[in-house]
Amino acid sequence: MFVSIGFLIFLGITAALFFVLPKKWRPGLLLAASYLLCGWLDVRALAVLLLVSLCTWRVGLAKKKRRIYLVLVVSLGIALLGLYKYTPYLLMRLGISEKLPQGILERLAMPLGLSFYLFQAIGYLVDVYKGKSPAEKSFWYLGCYLAFFPKLVSGPIEREEDFLPQLKSLKDVKFYDRGRLSVAFTYMLWGYFMKMVVADRLAVTVNPIFEAPETYDSFWLILGALFYTMQIYCDFAGYSYIAIGCGEIFGIKLTQNFKAPYCASGITDFWRRWHVSLSSWLRDYLYIPLGGNRKGMVRKCMNTMAVFLVCGMWHGSGVNFVVWGLLHGFYSVIETLIRKAGWKIRGGRIGTFLAVAFAWIFFRASSFGAAVRYVRTMLTAGFQPGMWRQYAELLSLNPVEMAVILAGIIVVWSVDELCNRRKVHLPVFIQYKENAGRYLVFYMLLMAIFIFGMYGPGYQAEQFIYMQF
Repeated sequence: MFVSIGFLIFLGITAALFFVLPKKWRPGLLLAASYLLCGWLDVRALAVLLLVSLCTWRVGLAKKKRRIYLVLVVSLGIALLGLYKYTPYLLMRLGISEKLPQGILERLAMPLGLSFYLFQAIGYLVDVYKGKSPAEKSFWYLGCYLAFFPKLVSGPIEREEDFLPQLKSLKDVKFYDRGRLSVAFTYMLWGYFMKMVVADRLAVTVNPIFEAPETYDSFWLILGALFYTMQIYCDFAGYSYIAIGCGEIFGIKLTQNFKAPYCASGITDFWRRWHVSLSSWLRDYLYIPLGGNRKGMVRKCMNTMAVFLVCGMWHGSGVNFVVWGLLHGFYSVIETLIRKAGWKIRGGRIGTFLAVAFAWIFFRASSFGAAVRYVRTMLTAGFQPGMWRQYAELLSLNPVEMAVILAGIIVVWSVDELCNRRKVHLPVFIQYKENAGRYLVFYMLLMAIFIFGMYGPGYQAEQFIYMQF
C-alpha cells in the first residue's frame, strides 16, 4: 500500500484538505479518508470495519447489561477473527477447498487490518468496562481511532488513552511546523529505505531458497534464514516508520513498534523491542488477567506459554505459526528458569539473535512440514564451496547485488546500534544536528531509494508481510 504512487497522491490530497478545510472538520476528514482508502483496497474489508466500529461504539456507551454486551461483542469479534483466519486453512486440510466453487476461498480471505483493529476494539471495551477509560460519545472520534489509515492495515495497535486525546486536539495542529514535518519526512524516508532497499531486495534471494531448500547446501540455507531475519524486520519496521511519519503529518504520534530488537540481550528483552504494541497488548489483556507472575513460578511459565500460543495463532492458521509461538514461549520459560536459579545467561545478544533467527524459519515456511524439511536439509546438506558460485548465479546474486544487500544490512544494523545507545530513534536523533547534517541524511536516503530501491516497470513490489495478518 505505502509503496504505490497512488498512496502518495492520496496522502498529499488528504494532507492538503486537512490544513485547508475548517479545523473542526479534521476528525471527520481523517475518518472519511480512512474509509475511502479501506474501500479502495477492499470493499468487503470496509463493510467489516464499519460493523466492528458501530458495535464497539454502541456497546461502549451501554449503561445497562454492559457486562453481557461486552462478553457478546468480544466473543463475536474473536469468532469473526477465527472464521476468517482458520476457515480457509481447515477447508484445505480437510480436502474440501478443491471441491468448492471458484472464488469462494478468495471471499473468505482475511479483510485488511482485521486483526489489528479488532484488538484495539477489544482493548477499548475492556478498559471502558473496568472504568480505566470513559466511553467515547462521538462516533467520529472512535471510528477514526479504529480506522486511522496509516495504521489500519498493519498497526501499531493503539490504546484509546493515547490516541483519542490527540484526535481531540487536531485543531491545534499547525500547517507549518518545521520540526514536526522534518521528523515526519525522515520517518517516511527511513521506512522506505528499510522496505524498498533492504527488505524487498532480500526477498528476491530469500523466496527461492525457501521454495526449494533441497537445491542448496547448508551455507546457503543458513544464509537464507539470516537474510529472512533481516527481511521481516526491515519490512515490518519499515511499514511502522512510514505509518509513524504519516501520522506526524497530521500531528498524531503513533506507538514506536520497534526499538532495535536485534540489539536485545534476551528473549524477554526482544519482546520489549519487537512489535511493541502487540506484545504490550498481550501482556495487559491476556498475561496479567491470567495471573501473570503473581501465582508462583509454575503458573507464570504456563501463562507465558499460553500467551505465546495465542501470539502464534494470531499470526497465522498453520501449525508452523503455532510452533513459532511455542518456540518463543519455550525460550522465555528457559530464560526465566535460568534467572530464577541465579545462573548467568551466556550468549547474550548473539544467542538471542540466533534463537530468534531459527524460530523465523517456521514463520516463513509455507507449512510445518516445509519448515522441518528446511531445518533438516540445513543441518545435513553440508558445505560445498565449489558450488557456491553456481548457487549465487541461480539466485541472480552477482557481486554488485551482494554488496548492495550487505551494505543495506550494515546501515540498518549500525543505525540500530547508534539509536539503541542513545535511546532515541533516527528521525528524532538527526533533529539535534545542524541543517547541513540533516539535509545530508535526507539526500543520502533519497539517493539510496532511487538508485537501489526495488521498483519500476516489470517489478511488483513485495506486499508488506504483516498485511496478511
